[in-house]
Amino acid sequence: MQITADCVPCLLNRVLFETELVDPTLKDDAMSVAMKILAVGFRPGTNSAAVATKVHRAVYDAIGSKDPYSELKERANQIAKELYPEAEAFVDRASDRLEAACLMSIIGNVLDFGLGIGYDKPEDLSRKFDMLVGQGLGVNDVIGIRRSLVPGSTAVYLMDNCGEIVFDRLLVNELKSMGVRVVGVVKGEPILTDVTEADLRTTGMDKVFDVCLTTGSFAIGIDTDLIGEELGLELDQADLIISKGMANFESLSDKKYPRVAYLMRTKCRPVAEAIGAGRDQNVVKLLVSK
Repeated sequence: MQITADCVPCLLNRVLFETELVDPTLKDDAMSVAMKILAVGFRPGTNSAAVATKVHRAVYDAIGSKDPYSELKERANQIAKELYPEAEAFVDRASDRLEAACLMSIIGNVLDFGLGIGYDKPEDLSRKFDMLVGQGLGVNDVIGIRRSLVPGSTAVYLMDNCGEIVFDRLLVNELKSMGVRVVGVVKGEPILTDVTEADLRTTGMDKVFDVCLTTGSFAIGIDTDLIGEELGLELDQADLIISKGMANFESLSDKKYPRVAYLMRTKCRPVAEAIGAGRDQNVVKLLVSK
């Protein structure tokens, strides 16, 4: 997805937020390096995730932190674990378990701190859980997921945020009950609130996937130029790529993989317009390249 003017204040708000988490006295330094990168990188046609990656790499170095969101990630996972029995019960009583599991996997995607477009505190998810569930799917291509996967097929599952990963268990279990081999992919290094190998272990999700791989890099979404050979082959040969969250969409939507199912909460106008949905919708969108 190409960067837009709307992306700039969003990105800078994130820079301020993560700097305040670490050391508020470094805000001037962090903002200075961010704006220098944007002055060069903000050009029509440039991928939004690629620019954001460069900004956050420089800001993390400027504030001297490898994981400024570490405490928020732990709290998000804890809140999601407390809500998990309710989410599991929702899937168990649903007439379409796959559709219900897709919705549950999207619910945690509202946890997007520091932007003013998601929920700024993990505890907000508990307060808004019933409302989010009641909204259902604004875009529903679940039938496309079902038709793309048969027993023995492979789905590559690109994970997104902590908290969200707890609910992903429900969808991964449904896919495996269909006889699908599921390859889970996490970030190679801590970036924002995204899931890493350590988060897989603390949530027990390392035992749920058939295979667990990492992107091997520090990147917003997934930088396919930096992934290892094994992940590259899995992506190329997958019957379906399941891409969670807006950042994975921003980075992957410019690529030409045959079948990608994007599952997300459309928290901003540029992403909503790019995927063909309304803002603040729960979206399951299957895109097929010919």
